[in-house]
Amino acid sequence: MHVVLAGKAEHLLDNRLQALTAAVQGITIAVGANTLPRLKRGEPWYEVSVDDPRRRRARYPEAVGR
Repeated sequence: MHVVLAGKAEHLLDNRLQALTAAVQGITIAVGANTLPRLKRGEPWYEVSVDDPRRRRARYPEAVGR
């Protein structure tokens, strides 16, 4: 999933990016985020969360027969 933050001054978008980074704890997919001004300058996506396989297995254990 990619998230683009836009519509505000860049320093306000940076604050929202930091808040998003803190809020995606425990998410089960990779999340990349960036601000629209940074994308226009060609800067790369920031990976704010990726689910750790060990943590996912602890949350959702597999059945014994699998």
